[in-house]
Order: sequence, then C-alpha cells, then structure tokens
Amino acid sequence: MDENYLKRYTVILGGGSGVLFQPLDETKTYILSARHIFYKDVENDRGQKTNILTEKISFYFSYAQNDKKEIEIKIGENYFEHSDENIDAAILILNENLGLNQIFVDENCIAFNECLLCGYPNKINDNDNDKYSNHQINRKIDTTNNGYLRLETNFGNLNHEDIIGFSGGGILRLNNGVINIIGIQSSTITDYANGQIDIVPINKFIQIVEENNLSEMIPSFLKSFEFLKDKVFDISAGILDENISYTRKFLKDKTLEVINSDITPIFIKNLFKERLLINENSGVKLNDELIYVTWLEFLTLINIAKEIACSQNDLEGIFSMTRLLYKNTDDDWQSDNFLGDCLSSNYLGLNENGTVFIKTKSNPIAGNIAYYKLEKGSLVPRIDSFRKSHENGTLSVVNDVGRPIDDITDFIFDKYNFVHFEYLKKYMLIENSENFKTYKRSNEPELLIKLKEEYGKVFGI
Repeated sequence: MDENYLKRYTVILGGGSGVLFQPLDETKTYILSARHIFYKDVENDRGQKTNILTEKISFYFSYAQNDKKEIEIKIGENYFEHSDENIDAAILILNENLGLNQIFVDENCIAFNECLLCGYPNKINDNDNDKYSNHQINRKIDTTNNGYLRLETNFGNLNHEDIIGFSGGGILRLNNGVINIIGIQSSTITDYANGQIDIVPINKFIQIVEENNLSEMIPSFLKSFEFLKDKVFDISAGILDENISYTRKFLKDKTLEVINSDITPIFIKNLFKERLLINENSGVKLNDELIYVTWLEFLTLINIAKEIACSQNDLEGIFSMTRLLYKNTDDDWQSDNFLGDCLSSNYLGLNENGTVFIKTKSNPIAGNIAYYKLEKGSLVPRIDSFRKSHENGTLSVVNDVGRPIDDITDFIFDKYNFVHFEYLKKYMLIENSENFKTYKRSNEPELLIKLKEEYGKVFGI
C-alpha cells in the first residue's frame, strides 16, 4: 500500500473534499467532511446574506474526476451533522459498499509527522485529469478551545488561497498496510495561515454516529466471524497437498461452531483490549484483521481439543491457560528486539506454566521445531542473555513508545512456554502431512480423535 491508496479514499465534494469510510454496516459508505461544505450563502427577503443547507451536492471519485455524481441531501436520512453547530463536521451516507475497508480511526495519534493532508485544492483546478494533492504534516502545535487540532504543514508559506478546496479533506496516515484517519481539515487560521491548519478530530465524527445511532465506525469484520471464514486455514503442503486436503476442509467446516456461537471479534476486542497485543497500547492496532482471522483458527482448535463449542463465558478461562498475542511485524519472532517486546507485554491473568502463542505477519523460516517453540526455562543463548541481565538487575527493555521499563519482576521465559501460532498449522499439519494422508470422509471420526489428541497436548487440555 502506497500514497495512491490515500487518493482512492479521497473524493471531491462540492467546493471541497471528503473522505470515504466503510462503517460496520457493509451496505453503507460514509463521506466524512466539513459541515460548511454543505452550506451556501443566499440572500433573504431583506437582501441580507444568510447561510443555508444546500439541497443537492456533487461529488467525484478519484478515478473519475470528470464524472459528476449528485446526491440529494436529506437531513436525518443520509445527512448528519454535529449537534454543536460550531463543530465543522458532517457525514453524508451512500447506500453502497465501495470495497474501501482498509481505513480505521485513530483517536490518539502521536506520529503527526507521518500524516498527510489529502484533498483537491482549487489552486490546481486547471488540471482536468487529476486535481488531487497532499501536503506533509510537520507537527501538532496545540489543541484549540473547541477541541480542534492545530497542525503545521511542512510548507511554511501555505496560506488560505492554497488551502481552498482542501476543506473536508482527511489527515491520513499509512500504517502497516492500512490507512488511519486522524481528522478532517476545517479551516486556516487567517488569510495568512503560514502553513497552519485546524483539524476536526475524528472523535467528533464518532460523536455524530453516537448521537444519531448510526452504524459504528469500526470494520465490518468485527461484527461477525462470518466475514473471515474464507481466510482461515489457508495452508498448503505443496506437492504433498493432497495429504492434508481433507483435514483442511474439515478444519474450515469446524469454524462454523465458532461463527455460530455468541463470540464475535468485537467481543474479543472489547474484552481483552491491549492484552491481545505484544508491547502495544494503541487501540487502533486492535483493528488489524489478521488478529481475528487467527482467533477464529485458535478457537476452532480449542473447540476440537475440548470437544465443546466455546462461548463468551469460556474466554477468560481460556486466557488463564493460554494467551494469543499478536504483533504486526515481519521480524523474526526469536530476535533480540522481539523477545524484548515479549518481556514488556501484559500477561495479567495467565497462570504459571501457561502457553503463550505468538502470531506475526511472517512465519518461521525453517521446519525445525526449535524455530517454532521456546519451552519454559529455555537455555538458548538469546534467552539466557536476558536471564543473566535480569538476575544481575541490569535488564532494561522499552515499551511501545520507547520508554525504558526497569521494574520487570517476573522473567516470563522461566514462567511460560512460547510457541509461534504457525506451529499449530505449518509444523503440526504441513511438516507432518504424511500423518494425515489417510483421512477422508469415511473415517472422519478418527480424524477428530487424532486432532483432539494432538491439539489437546499443545493446549494442555
């Protein structure tokens, strides 16, 4: 994903810009923009200028900037604005799914220098084919009295005339393959803005959603595991794939027990929060789809091992015996930096001798079991080096924002077992595919017994 993706999510709206956002309801798309974009000046009976809501507004997608679309504005039906008229925020609803579901809210951004102001400034309207532009954000200056974010762009000479058309455009950030939206551009400070802009933070749009009982601004896949069923157990044994073909189908079918239960991704997210992540405290990271694809696989295997379909009431109990932690990284999970992150993570509620399953974006590179497991008390050099520093009182690691943590009381590698989650699939099934080649529909009960025994050992059930 590159900066062109930011353009895809940005539309021309009236005399300004807007941002496309996929809410929880997969049949809708929001256009987030500035309230003033939807208003026009007219003269009343006395010849005085007054500001009224326009009856219709035009918009253009980034890929068809000359293909005008027009929508009638219906208050309380497809148009909603903030209850405080001084807050320059409004939502226009399209009754269609545009497939743009990789954008997530970020209410606690600290990396403003990684953000871009995206929109369609009037200053380059002479380009008929592409009016899109963006400006790099340099830093956050402060928060204004009305809760806006005052930001500084990297262009100190960016003035009011340069900003016209950017109103309603998003402050967007590319972050690990997805887009974060921090807010919407409202206005410049004066006619001589000197690169400063005021931003309506994204939480003001969340307030509009809450005030009007609109579909939440969270990904649709958080509503149900149903949206993720085609992405689980996507494994292949290469030239020996026939050996595991029925087992793979069996596991995919078993996910229905989880899908049909009362457990949903949003329930898991709200229950465990940052306990799902490795050395992270940013809530926006909890919207990563791979977390919940992995949880669907995890719960399916737990169900097989326990011979029951787990419910919401079982999750805390499961988390006391095992822990499933995720980090959006391609790094080697046994590298010094990654193991240091493990030392800084939250293991609250996990019993001693429990097993911590680690999920990352990449898989261990070798088939040797040593690349997948770190047994409690492991003496591998990297762990032993951390252990000696801990015993000497010199162990120091950093949290997710780079602050040192010096008060680590428990050396977790002597307390828990650590296993890369792909061990449950890549090692147990693919590396040992010969053990599954005889299983077909005719002996499915025997396959269930074998899987129960194998995964029961790993989960300690």
